[in-house]
Amino acid sequence: MTSTLGAGYSIWIAEYARVLEFPVSGALYGRHNSGTMILPFCYALLKNDEHTVMVDTGYNYAEFGRVLADEYGVSGWQPPEVVLGRLGVDPADVDTVILTHNHFDHAGNVDAFPNAHVYIQEIEVRKFLWTRSLPQRLQWLMVACDPDDLLTMLDCWREGRLTLLDGDAQILPGIRVNPSHDTHTLGSQYVVVDQPTSERFVLSGDNVTTYENLEGHDGNGQFIPIGLASGSITKCLLTMEEMFQLVGGDIPRIIPFHENKLWERYPSRQFDDGLHVAEISLRDEERSRLA
Repeated sequence: MTSTLGAGYSIWIAEYARVLEFPVSGALYGRHNSGTMILPFCYALLKNDEHTVMVDTGYNYAEFGRVLADEYGVSGWQPPEVVLGRLGVDPADVDTVILTHNHFDHAGNVDAFPNAHVYIQEIEVRKFLWTRSLPQRLQWLMVACDPDDLLTMLDCWREGRLTLLDGDAQILPGIRVNPSHDTHTLGSQYVVVDQPTSERFVLSGDNVTTYENLEGHDGNGQFIPIGLASGSITKCLLTMEEMFQLVGGDIPRIIPFHENKLWERYPSRQFDDGLHVAEISLRDEERSRLA
């Protein structure tokens, strides 16, 4: 697929770390004893003349973020100033951050974007606070969550840079969020980008892990639930169907943040450290960052 030219937002997916041997069953529900896969860790950058937007922020390889990354076997981490620098962007230039959910690898580095207003579903914050208050025997519900990330959001709230969303919302012209509660996490959301050319992209967060979730085993077209969900598997499947309908069944326009095939399906570049950038859509005025 070639990059799409339009007048809305340029969209890049940037890999900032990876797991080289991730269990397939962690991405595809029930796929036990199926070996391992490469799992990239990515976030999205959206940019036009008025706004520089991050969808998710990755994590900081320090303190408990480092503990979690090591526990999951994550390697090759690079900070936002390096990763975004490849796209000609300074983290201080980012004015908007949209968090799909509160797992450490998606919401764990918000303080690297000091000038950004942050958007997350209110129920995601409330439910993680509730979960943390439960007995230790129930703390699996805190899987992949760094409690310090909630404190960072509180700092944003003190500074007037936090909006807690209640369901669907228009964040900026052409950018909206749809709730996907009780799925991968209790308050997940995904991002819909509508370009002026009538093209639409869905940034799925972790509501989709890999294209095989959508395309089925051997391409049979039967959805496979994600491998990690603290909510309802049925709701996970229905959210996938919702996203599928939003793009008219054009699955490559659904962008998972842990999909290694992105580098094949979109123009991309691999850097010396092994990390990738994919160009999903370029505005007419935008130059490619892949040279």
